[in-house]
Amino acid sequence: MKRVFLSSLLLLLLLLLAPPLFHHLALHLNTPSSTDYKASLAGKRVLLCGIGYEVGEQLAYQLASHGAKLVIFYRADGRQKTLLNLQKTFELTDDVIQIIQPLMVARTDTKAMEIKETAMKLGSPQTEIFPFNFGNTSSAHLVVDTAVSLLGGLDYVILNQADVPRGFFLHSLKLQNQDFLHRTFSVNLYSYIEIALRALPHLEKTSGHMFVSSSVLGEVPEQGLSVFSSTKHALRGFFTSLQLELEERKSGVGLTVGTLGVMKSTELRALLDVPEYLMGDISEGAVGVMNSIVKRQKSFVYPAVHTYFAKLLWAI
Repeated sequence: MKRVFLSSLLLLLLLLLAPPLFHHLALHLNTPSSTDYKASLAGKRVLLCGIGYEVGEQLAYQLASHGAKLVIFYRADGRQKTLLNLQKTFELTDDVIQIIQPLMVARTDTKAMEIKETAMKLGSPQTEIFPFNFGNTSSAHLVVDTAVSLLGGLDYVILNQADVPRGFFLHSLKLQNQDFLHRTFSVNLYSYIEIALRALPHLEKTSGHMFVSSSVLGEVPEQGLSVFSSTKHALRGFFTSLQLELEERKSGVGLTVGTLGVMKSTELRALLDVPEYLMGDISEGAVGVMNSIVKRQKSFVYPAVHTYFAKLLWAI
């Protein structure tokens, strides 16, 4: 009986670890050449939402280097949340907050302008960048309307915006607050749905492609990240179902659901106890996302080894 159990466990290990290893090899051996990227991306009109989480900024640079036109929206709603946390932690007066707020805005906008200038230097013929509150889903349609107005249409839409609330749910009244939960789901799920639905008619005209960023935490749970994990589970469920609907109606629009794990030098690294050898490289991840868009893959997993290893541990 013991031998059968060990054999079954070994077989399970092989079945779960083989896919990421092949996926890792495929990422390097089956990557389009620079010429292929140019043919697929030069002059293409890209709406990119979210440049502060994981691979977003590097993805903007990769797309720009192959001649894509970019309209980028980055999260602006985090500023107010940070100010409130500072005010509560250090008991700052309103007068002090009024002094700090313009400095925070200036620093954020300066970084956005640096990204725009870098993208233009790398070869993008047009790059526009705007702050946006993704928690306000009633105005999310403006993201698509603005991009279409500036670019004249859409070929690719990349949804990568995210809020990562942390803490143990049962110990935090803040996490249990309904307004807080609604705002988090608005950023991580509802804004994705609203923008995707608004963009679909434009992508239908060009047989375009959409990429949505999910997470390894959309497949396995993690204590201390229950709210974030729940938004990613919902995101994955919605967009994998949407893939089936697009296929059923024989739509020319492609849709990739990306599963992104922990990258080096990112905020999730401090939250999860993940060995460095299982972490992904941000630049390599950005190339992988771009590759999945060009090849119109249904799914993309990176870093594959960490993702499948996490699924294995959860299964055990």
